[in-house]
Amino acid sequence: MKVVLAVFQIDRRGGKERDCLAVAEALRARDHDVTIVTTSRPAADLTSWRVISLPKRGLSNHVRMRNFARAVKAYVESERPNAVLAFDRIPGADFYYAADAAIAARKSGWRAWLPRRRAYLALERGVLAPPLRTRVFFLTERQRDEYAAAYGFDAARGIVLPLIIHDERYDAARRPAGRERIRAELKLPRDAILAVAIAVKPKQKGVDRTLKALADHPSLHLLIAGSSEDWIMRQARAQGIADRVHVMPYVTNVMDLMFAADFLVHPARAEAAGQVIGEALLAGTPALVSEICGYAGEVRRSGAGLVVPEPFDPRVFSEHIKTMLDRLPQMRESAKAAADR
Repeated sequence: MKVVLAVFQIDRRGGKERDCLAVAEALRARDHDVTIVTTSRPAADLTSWRVISLPKRGLSNHVRMRNFARAVKAYVESERPNAVLAFDRIPGADFYYAADAAIAARKSGWRAWLPRRRAYLALERGVLAPPLRTRVFFLTERQRDEYAAAYGFDAARGIVLPLIIHDERYDAARRPAGRERIRAELKLPRDAILAVAIAVKPKQKGVDRTLKALADHPSLHLLIAGSSEDWIMRQARAQGIADRVHVMPYVTNVMDLMFAADFLVHPARAEAAGQVIGEALLAGTPALVSEICGYAGEVRRSGAGLVVPEPFDPRVFSEHIKTMLDRLPQMRESAKAAADR
């Protein structure tokens, strides 16, 4: 069977992109003919795949995404695969992997009139609005219910997936790296209390929120992995905390970072699930997350961390950080129990 997987930018390597590659590998293992359609140029580790790089046209992200959806449609009409699985909002796809929260469910106010939101909402409607029949893979029941409330589609169109953690994370958890060795390799303070933030999209994942709160907690260091955008250190310097902020680009050894940290901090603004939360618990690392995260319930059920309620309040978030610091030994014990489960 010829299968096309469509993802806007495969080289970002966030959860959605890694899920795409994992699905591609599973399909290939079942002898399907898999093609990945994207706007990225094939990286060295993608040479074993058939990757079609479509031009990235447009001056803004929403225009580029709209043009990508049109280009995917044209490619599909030309190649006529048996199935199309889209990891971004691609009208006409047979299956949609809903890695993002529903745009239609977000409160927007005056932003509803902005071209960016209107463009993304039109793409979302092109996938989910009745009478369309695209089958949807959801990451959580809450996410499914949000989409269903927004679009009133038949629940039979959707499948809720179990908590997703990739095989290599389990392999790493079976062979945990030494905390002191990892800190030494990363040039991190050996005895510092360290929070880790994994954020390919740092503002969406609330890195700026964490930086603002860091000034309230002079004993806490922050490691930010996944992005090295200039504004991060500018904000840190402006707040006088630059000596406690450590930034590194995307790395594959996420579990090593979890082992090196005292807790995960993830006050995301939008997060349909949050694989990094499951990865933290797998590593036996407590997590401090915003209630918006789809996997926040895993933190509550395990007792291995804290959930910051919505609507988000910076003062409440800072108080939760203090509670984490005060209760770290108990939190780590709960996280280790969660890892065993």
